[in-house]
Amino acid sequence: MSQSRTKNSIKNINYSFVSYGIILLLQFVNRTVFIQFLSSTYLGLNGLFSNVLRFLALTELGVGSAINYALYRPLAEGDTEFVKSMMRLYRKLYRLIGCTVLVLGGVLTPFLPFLIRDMPTDMPYIYLYYVLYVVDSGVSYFFTYKRSLIICSQREYISTAVTTVSRIALCVLQVVVLAVSRSFAAYLIAGILVTVGENVLISVAADRLFPYLKEKNVSALPAQVSADIKKNVFAMMFHKIGTVVVFSTDNLIISKFAGLVAVGLYSNYTLVVDSLNRLMTKMFAAMTASVGNLVLSDDKKYVECVMYRVLFLNFWLRGVCAVALLCLFQPFITLWIGDHYCLSSFTVLVIAVNFYIGGMRSTANIFKEASGMFWYDRYKPIVESVLNLVLSVWLVKQYGVAGVLLGTIGSTVLVPFWVEAYVLYKHYFSKGMAGYMARQLLYAAVTCLAGGICYFLCTWTAGSGVAAFLVQGVICAVVPNAIFAAVFGRSQEFRYFWGLVRNMVKRTA
Repeated sequence: MSQSRTKNSIKNINYSFVSYGIILLLQFVNRTVFIQFLSSTYLGLNGLFSNVLRFLALTELGVGSAINYALYRPLAEGDTEFVKSMMRLYRKLYRLIGCTVLVLGGVLTPFLPFLIRDMPTDMPYIYLYYVLYVVDSGVSYFFTYKRSLIICSQREYISTAVTTVSRIALCVLQVVVLAVSRSFAAYLIAGILVTVGENVLISVAADRLFPYLKEKNVSALPAQVSADIKKNVFAMMFHKIGTVVVFSTDNLIISKFAGLVAVGLYSNYTLVVDSLNRLMTKMFAAMTASVGNLVLSDDKKYVECVMYRVLFLNFWLRGVCAVALLCLFQPFITLWIGDHYCLSSFTVLVIAVNFYIGGMRSTANIFKEASGMFWYDRYKPIVESVLNLVLSVWLVKQYGVAGVLLGTIGSTVLVPFWVEAYVLYKHYFSKGMAGYMARQLLYAAVTCLAGGICYFLCTWTAGSGVAAFLVQGVICAVVPNAIFAAVFGRSQEFRYFWGLVRNMVKRTA
């Protein structure tokens, strides 16, 4: 990447790290207070409704990704007239989407008993809770489209700062509401207020950064541009369907076949995993705008070199985190809220594997989407989602929560893990993907080695209490990094990132 792209990416990543730490801490505070004042059934309801509303996000149909891709070039070239036209289209589409979410969400209200295995009899306001979730999801579309313009201009750190402030406000407000009223409805209303406030702040920030957005003289998009956007939206529709079905059905299936309590127990684990995934997503999303700029201006050989660096960074972070999840999840849950909230050790293993495999596909996807290649694998998500549903429903009956995740792992490995790389290499790099897949296999093998060694050492030092947990934490922090450095210390990717670290240290010294 050029110096300016690298600088922006590093700044975005730094903000993401700080934001992640703050938000993660607040989420645990929020969840701890939630468990103290409300039952596990409410916890399960919280996870279930979140999944239902992710299904309603299907109405977005990939509009955001398609328009983001169309914004990279005009922003890089300073074509403000084109940006104005794109943002007007964005606004119209997202307002329509917001209204559609509100209407469809309301229509689904009578069908709640079908989604819950044992409908709670002690929750007279369960339908009200669901409607509040729908309102929270729907109103988020009315201003948030401007966030994409900030991100595409490589200023992700501004969006991150606003999100961090809003999450702090949300945690404080919801904790106070629960402590005073112990009302789940009031808890949800607080969330709606913060969602509206965050989106208003993002809108104000975008208007100040791009004052031309307020101009009234906006021309219509050229016919060819409109046709390209429609084509990409059509292709992204399939990707959106696949993403929602694969990643938003877990709690629905668990609720239907195992009950709300199982959803509640699993949600404590997903709080950690989702936090890590959001951090990874933010980090690599911070690079996406730079990658989108890169694929427009630099040669493909260098683009592949950059992609291998991103893949290596992804592996290192995912590998260390997966090992930590495997070894530390059970003692952490026990220390945090008690061993009666723990799932089986086998389920924890499957969670760690799913976290790693699901994340390692993201590198090829970042470069594929930044290249605008939505069309070539448009049917892939449909195959993936059908396979995921079949495997998850079949396996949940045998393995419970772990079965649902095994279904996700199976569908990921069999379809998108290699298809996305194949599309990128065939249609952008114009070459085979053998080298890329060989790296993936090597990284997976080294991660398994590190995980096995750490698990043995943590089992050997097993004990109860904070001291034992800290010892195991040190093992998970030192051993994987040492193994990765020993295996890859002479690689070009390692030397590149080590050079970045040394330069940062010199500047701060």
